[in-house]
Amino acid sequence: MTARCVSGAVPYRRRPCGNCPWRKDVEPGEFPASRYEELRVTSEQREGHEPGIGAPLFACHKTPEGREIACAGWLAAVGHRHIGVRLAVAQRRLPPEVLHPGDDWPELFDTYDEMATRQAGDER
Repeated sequence: MTARCVSGAVPYRRRPCGNCPWRKDVEPGEFPASRYEELRVTSEQREGHEPGIGAPLFACHKTPEGREIACAGWLAAVGHRHIGVRLAVAQRRLPPEVLHPGDDWPELFDTYDEMATRQAGDER
C-alpha cells in the first residue's frame, strides 16, 4: 500500500474512495494497527520531520500491488508535507490542486497520527 515517486507523471486517485482511511466519516477497522505503523514512513510524524526524498507515497488501498497510485485523501490532507510530492508538483508531474480537497469532498483527518489512531480503532 505504498507507491514510489519516480520520474514521469505520478499516478493519483482523483478523489477519496468511499472507504478511504483519510475520511473522517469512515468506520475504523479495515486495516490492523500494524499496517498503519508500516505506513508511517509516508507522512510527517512531528513538525519539521517530513519523509525523506526517497520515502514512498501513501497509496490508495484499492490499487493493485505493483501498480499503486497515490491516495487522494492523503495527498489533500498531508501530501504537502512530503518532499517527493512537492518536487513532483514543482516538476509538473502532479497538479498542485491535488494538495487540496475538492469543494464536495468529505472532511479529512489533519495528520497521519490522527488518522491512524482513529482508523486502527486505537482511541487514546
